[in-house]
Amino acid sequence: MSLGKRFLLCKEELGNDSQKGECLYNVCPYPSTYANVRPIFLIRDLIRVFDSWKNVGWTDAQSLIDCYTNNFGMLHRASSHAVSYLVYERLIQEPQTEVERICRTIYCEKKPLGLFTTLEASSSVEREVPHHGLLSNSEKDNIEERVGLLYLSCWQDDILRLRNLLAEKTWIGFDLDDTLHEFRRSSGTATNKVLEEISERYGTPMHALRGEYSRVLKAKTANAFSEGKTSFDYPRERFTSVLAHFSLPQDDQFMAELLESYEVTLMKSLELKRGALDLLSMIKDMGKKIVVITEGPQDAQERTIQGLGIEGYIDFLATTNHFGVAKTAGLFPRVLEHLGVPSGDIAYVGDNEQRDMKPALAEGIFSFHFAEIKHISLNTIPPQINTLRKLQYILSNDCHL
Repeated sequence: MSLGKRFLLCKEELGNDSQKGECLYNVCPYPSTYANVRPIFLIRDLIRVFDSWKNVGWTDAQSLIDCYTNNFGMLHRASSHAVSYLVYERLIQEPQTEVERICRTIYCEKKPLGLFTTLEASSSVEREVPHHGLLSNSEKDNIEERVGLLYLSCWQDDILRLRNLLAEKTWIGFDLDDTLHEFRRSSGTATNKVLEEISERYGTPMHALRGEYSRVLKAKTANAFSEGKTSFDYPRERFTSVLAHFSLPQDDQFMAELLESYEVTLMKSLELKRGALDLLSMIKDMGKKIVVITEGPQDAQERTIQGLGIEGYIDFLATTNHFGVAKTAGLFPRVLEHLGVPSGDIAYVGDNEQRDMKPALAEGIFSFHFAEIKHISLNTIPPQINTLRKLQYILSNDCHL
């Protein structure tokens, strides 16, 4: 104030009320104000933003899309001035580095006295804001299709690096369950159908059946389907164990009906991850081969791929059941040897850190961690994405800021 400076303090520059015009508010109404004010735009992945919005009762996705589009419109109009932006996901990784980068952009001289007082007074940064899981698949895809490219344009240097790296790969590998399709959802639907039939016949409470089935499932799948059994052997063992735990009759006819019910319900409820089909199609159009490296019985995964309608995109299906070895016990090198592919010639996408990322990276396979409930992070090893649309956009040539 003593130097004659004036300050503009903005509370909630862009809001969620479309009727009040909050999402279309122009922070800098005149071109000259960009040079004078030099605003900094904080950009965050809209998938996570809308999850937070819904958590506080703001459910209008269109308002958020309008807000985001307006934000980038201002950023583009300001591109010729001393204007900067912060990517939220980078900021929580390296707050000191990112804030210093912004301050170097704003100030030409050495660090002004007191500039970092507030930053240095902070003792911690909350890196993992809770994921509320409130978005449907259609909401995620709508957001990605409408404004996903705008957000990714803020990672332009990383995208260019990743795109060039992927261009050198001959093979792209994928996990199947919970990476290319909604396995937990479909298997949960099929399991509930069977448990309901057991409960209806014998009167055993559903909560008790679910609890025992979860315990059995954890114990029975510890070896990751590497024994060579068929897909029908595994649910038979699990349901038999549940019946035995409650001392219920072991009726062969009833068991056959349960297995039939499980399989029919499972196949009817199969659902691809949003963006999976477009991603696979793009990879094939690029002239690359696709291998699915997954756990589970070979016959079940073959039926799953056929049921999902993606068998025409898959060049090879590798399962723990077929090779007789779990992912964590050497499946990846066995698959590479079978295909005659060096580790540097393949990239892999999986959802599990311990069963996908760790063993794949140990073999020198460049990998993407598909983590739907986490932040995107394209500058880490492995890079992390939360939708398959983002990987599709990375492979395309449309991300420009």
